[in-house]
Amino acid sequence: MYGLMTNGNLRQANLQMLFERAKQYETASFKGLYNFLQFIEKVKLSSGDMGSAKILGENDNVIRIMSIHKSKGLEFPVVFLSGTGKQFNLTDLKKNLILQQELGIGVKYIDYEKQIKYDTLTKSAIKEKVYQETLSEEMRILYVALTRAKEKLFITGITKNHEKYLKELESQIERYKKQDEKINHILVKKQIKLIDWILLVYFYEKKRLENLAELHVYDKEQVLKICEKIDEEEINVKEILEKEEIDELEIKKIEEMLNKKYEHELATKIPTKSSVTKLKQKEEKIDTTFSKPKFTRQDENKVLTGAQKGTLLHLCMQKLEIGKDYTIEDVNDLIQSLVEKEMITNVEAENISKNAILEFTKSKIWKEMNLAKEIYREKPFYITLPAKKIYKEDVEEEILVQGIIDLYYITEKDEIILVDYKTDFVQTEQELIDKYKIQLDLYKEALEESLGRKVCKVYIYSTFLKKEIEIS
Repeated sequence: MYGLMTNGNLRQANLQMLFERAKQYETASFKGLYNFLQFIEKVKLSSGDMGSAKILGENDNVIRIMSIHKSKGLEFPVVFLSGTGKQFNLTDLKKNLILQQELGIGVKYIDYEKQIKYDTLTKSAIKEKVYQETLSEEMRILYVALTRAKEKLFITGITKNHEKYLKELESQIERYKKQDEKINHILVKKQIKLIDWILLVYFYEKKRLENLAELHVYDKEQVLKICEKIDEEEINVKEILEKEEIDELEIKKIEEMLNKKYEHELATKIPTKSSVTKLKQKEEKIDTTFSKPKFTRQDENKVLTGAQKGTLLHLCMQKLEIGKDYTIEDVNDLIQSLVEKEMITNVEAENISKNAILEFTKSKIWKEMNLAKEIYREKPFYITLPAKKIYKEDVEEEILVQGIIDLYYITEKDEIILVDYKTDFVQTEQELIDKYKIQLDLYKEALEESLGRKVCKVYIYSTFLKKEIEIS
């Protein structure tokens, strides 16, 4: 007679975990069962019980408590975003010495005679840069948090003297009016908590959010009262249902409601956010494949993929110094400087095509850049597009599309030129045009919407063909 083993799933998972430990051990120099048992004993002594394996899956009906970073890429029916009243971590800004990857080191000046110290101009500049980067990162984290819920989102935050806090916030909103339908950036920079940003949007868009969001404010006494244990009357639901008479007409109505097909079913399958790359793949009907996990790649890090080489080439072209007449030695110095700054490895440096970079500095685009009024490189953007434009279906929803523009500049004649670098191995110009025209059209539309002006010319610069290609 066979029966189900108690906690069978957990025991199976524990055996799998033991197997993984054995695999890790076999990669070391020691071999054999005796040495493996000694290894397990040492692990237990140094770090305590190794614990049981985790058998919970992503779709299990449980309550999960996790950080915002851990929730990235996941969705849940109901989400509680808590602790929004906590201030951003700005302790680094108060230190005597600040580091920033691009600007370097900023320090305080100490006047020993007057016994005072104050920020140097360098430190003030770096301090402002780090502050902006911190706010940008917090905004990205907030975006992740606000897009995890499928059905309902609860946001909680604690503030001192909420009446005074809300009045100050409303007075700031009256003082800083919207600019081009956007919240004034000065007001955004003044806030140092997530709840500040959330309430800014709520008060600015109060009329539009009437049926979407509600604001509830509770003081300490009210919260304690809500949390009091309430004695509930026990009800036998089964007994009540058995006494109820069955109405056939009501049953039919329920069946109709359960079997009714939602007329906007397509809208439930369309993503609310996408990248330009994914949209391009959709149009081209490309089946995406996933790269091999890092732990299965032993010596592959010595051979870079075409995509990795393209990323490195992008980085170098982004770092080119405007106005400089480059030689092959200058390009080599640029690559070595990136190695010294630990932005790339020696292996990566060896895989960068120096000639491709040098050829770009001889191009028509580079010459125009040297004479340009303004130059912008690696600029991220967001644009809202109607879903019907992408999916060719009659739906009213919109999709938030994000991407990064490699380069755009404003010429002496005040013309806006948009450029995208491509490192593909192709035979003809038309191959690149056919492959990337949709992507460049989105970039052009986003740039025109952002600047409120027309883009005069759009180019693909092919590092393989070593030439610029105009997209009409």
